[in-house]
This record gives sequence, structure tokens and C-alpha cells, in this order.
Amino acid sequence: MRKVTLGRTGLVVSRLGLGTDVLHAGGLSVEEHTAIILRAWELGINLIDTDRWYDTYPSIAAALPHMARQDVVLVSKTYEKTRDAALADVAYALEALGTEYLDLFLLHAVDSMEQYAEMAGALEGLQEARERGWIRHIGLSTHAVPVVSAIAGNPDIEAILTVVNLKGKNMHRTGTREGMERAVARVCDAGQGVYVMKPFARGRLFDDANKDKPLTPEQAEEALRYLYGLPTIHAVVPGIRSIAQLEHCVRVVEALDG
Repeated sequence: MRKVTLGRTGLVVSRLGLGTDVLHAGGLSVEEHTAIILRAWELGINLIDTDRWYDTYPSIAAALPHMARQDVVLVSKTYEKTRDAALADVAYALEALGTEYLDLFLLHAVDSMEQYAEMAGALEGLQEARERGWIRHIGLSTHAVPVVSAIAGNPDIEAILTVVNLKGKNMHRTGTREGMERAVARVCDAGQGVYVMKPFARGRLFDDANKDKPLTPEQAEEALRYLYGLPTIHAVVPGIRSIAQLEHCVRVVEALDG
């Protein structure tokens, strides 16, 4: 699995990451999800994206002792708005995951610049967490084209997690796929890291009735081919619900990415 540097963070990440918001929709046990994480590690994936409310801290905590922590890029997030609450989210993550630091912590689901302004206290908390050594870098997640565009070049935000997919879905009706491509290019050109969630639109990419179900292998390949043709994206983090799905994605990405 090829690895690249995630913008100015300096973090070296696999081009395919592991999205972990899968337990509820996928019906997975902690043990099953731990097995997926460890198989991903065996296949060269080192980017793990999580969140307190995904309920996947236990499976990641179970997997981490079997991985080289210094080579894992572990990302979590906060919805909070205040300094104290954001610090508490970081502290909880450290304890629950059994790690001394998080590589990247995001202000989560910031879908307007008004929301970003409301999270100024949380940003202050993450900056303090970075000073304490609890986290190493600060980023932001968003579904919104205007936010991606506005955050380009923002010195406080080192990386962005956003939605890009073949059909332009899950973008909260904030613009077109082409508009998101342009916004992501601005972020990348500014030196910030870019990685992508919902590449399969939670199963809805080709059929809205397919929500939370896997795509066919051919559909998944078409979706990934589009994304890996964009030079402004550092990594893609699909929500993986089985080892078979994981192994298929890895085969496709390695063929596409060289």
C-alpha cells in the first residue's frame, strides 16, 4: 500500500484508510471489528479514522497493542464547542484507546462558517491539547463545499476530512461534485492535508434504497477509480464492514495507485 504525506502535518498515511463508523449499521461485534483493523494493518493500512460516538474505541484499543503505534495515524473528533469540553473529549479518547497521544484531532461536522465560529472555544481546547502533547495536529471535518473553500489556507487547520464521491452525494446540498473538487484543490494547494469520507455514500452511491449496504465489487471499483484519479486527495477512508470488503478495496486501490 503506497503511503503519502498528509499535507503540512508531516503524517505519513496509507492511500486507503479505515473508516470506523460501521458497528451499528454493519451489525459487527467488537471482536469482528478488531479483526478487520488487524487485517487492514497487515495489508499496509495505517490511517484509522474514528470518533467517540462511533463506539469503536474498544475495538481499536484491542488492536493497537498488536500494531507499531509510532506508525499508526490515529484520528478522532469532537462535536463540542467549548475549551473544557473539547479537552475532555481528547482526554476520554486517550484513556479509552489506551494511547498517549492522537495524531490528528478534528473539529467534527462543521457544515457552515457560522458553526466554525461557534467552535472557537473547542479549537482553543485542541490547541491546548496539542501543547500538552495529547494530540499532534488539528483538523476539521465537513460535508459542505463553502466550508472547504473558506478553510483553504487557514493556519489553524492542518488537514480536512470531507465528502467527495462520484455522484456528489452526502454534501448537504451545498454544491456540486465539481465545486467540491475545486474546493479540495484549493485546500491541497494551500498545503493542508485532504482525506475523504463517504466514497460510497453509505451504500447510496448508485441507489438511494441501498443505504448502509455494500456496493457490488464493480460499483466499488468505479467509485474508487474516480477518487484515485484526483491528484488533490491524499487518502480515502471508506467504512469497511467485512474483511472481504477490505481486501477487495485494497486490491482495487493498489491496482489503481501503483
